[in-house]
Amino acid sequence: MTASRHSSGTSPEGSRPGASFSASSDSPATTPGGAGAARGLTRRRLALGSVGLLAAVGLSACGADSGDDGGAEASGSAGASSSAKAPGVTVSPTADASMVNPVDPVVVTTDAGTLTDVTVTASSSGEKAEGAIGKDGTEWRSAKPLAFDETYTVDYTARSGDRDTTGQSVFSTVDAAHEADVSMNVKDGQTYGVWQVVEFNFSEPVSAKDAVEKAISVEGAHKDGAFRWYSDQKLRFRPSEPWTPRSTVKVSANILGTDLGNGMIGNGNKTVSFTTGPEQRAYVDNNAKTLVAYVDGKETGTWPVTLGDAEWPSTTGKKVILEQAASYKFNAGSLNLKPGDSHYYPPFDASNVSRLTWSGEFVHQALPSAYPVLGVANVSHGCVGMPPEGASYIYNTFRPGDMVEVVNTNYPQADPDDGLGDWNIPFQHYADENWHGNW
Repeated sequence: MTASRHSSGTSPEGSRPGASFSASSDSPATTPGGAGAARGLTRRRLALGSVGLLAAVGLSACGADSGDDGGAEASGSAGASSSAKAPGVTVSPTADASMVNPVDPVVVTTDAGTLTDVTVTASSSGEKAEGAIGKDGTEWRSAKPLAFDETYTVDYTARSGDRDTTGQSVFSTVDAAHEADVSMNVKDGQTYGVWQVVEFNFSEPVSAKDAVEKAISVEGAHKDGAFRWYSDQKLRFRPSEPWTPRSTVKVSANILGTDLGNGMIGNGNKTVSFTTGPEQRAYVDNNAKTLVAYVDGKETGTWPVTLGDAEWPSTTGKKVILEQAASYKFNAGSLNLKPGDSHYYPPFDASNVSRLTWSGEFVHQALPSAYPVLGVANVSHGCVGMPPEGASYIYNTFRPGDMVEVVNTNYPQADPDDGLGDWNIPFQHYADENWHGNW
């Protein structure tokens, strides 16, 4: 805002220079002529006084015209008086304020005259905040967000006429205990399958969920989409239909300065751009015990598989590949199996691995001992075991974000957050975190 200026009062008019005179102290004469003679004398003295006055005025004017400024200086000094108002200065944030949101601007204003100097200095680094005085000179405003967990000193000077006001004000920003940041499960510049779901993980619980959703933008490769909260710290976004193949998606979480609730403030923005590959999915049917691969709607291969046995059945539903590895160590201990248990197996390195759930379902190359039962019987602990050529094809052709759908195991789906099972939720129910499907 711009503070108004107050006009100053006018200076009192100085007395004009001239010859001074006074009446004669002679009392009326008692001599001949009496009062008449006295009046005559007074008139003569007044006349002489008038001549002296005119002469003085004439000399003063001639002196000024001739360049002699002695009389002018005397006149100026006699009439000079400073009536300018000492400028008042207001600083926002107020002095000694704490937990100031770093995105809130620092504003210094004066109600009279103009600001001549303003600096905002960080105590720990000595760095000066960027900012500028406005065109009318009455306001200074910072140009960029400040640092978190920092103390700032504001020094200012304002001038009105020949009156200066200087001062200092100190405040501090949101401390480290009330900062919150966000991370994503997609990386900048990477290529993902068209079924990729974008996940946001917050370092602190979020209660102002509407504000966070408004701070996030998703551009490109889709017509519409929706958010779903899996916890106060985990938020996901998926389009209503798979992303457009071979396109670019830009995701921005602009939470800097956003109040996340519970006194937590977002401490930084994050933007990620990724591309999508071709539309790729695999269809695993327990009845046929096969995996059929499709690329852009065309079948590209069929292989026999083994799934989870009766005690460790494979979950059903749509599962998105989370990560891949040429070799991955499997350990029965991760399933709480110990030597001597009927399902225990010694640790081994699986080949051509594509993870489907965080709890431990994978597509991978089966152990040689399982080759005879591929396409015939289920002997795994929930994984999709494939022959070497099939597992190699999935590993080398598919990528994270591609789909593997498993059907006919007579077992429920995995929880949607045990991986990226979001595509098992009808889109019309996706935003309703209380909606529950077959899991």
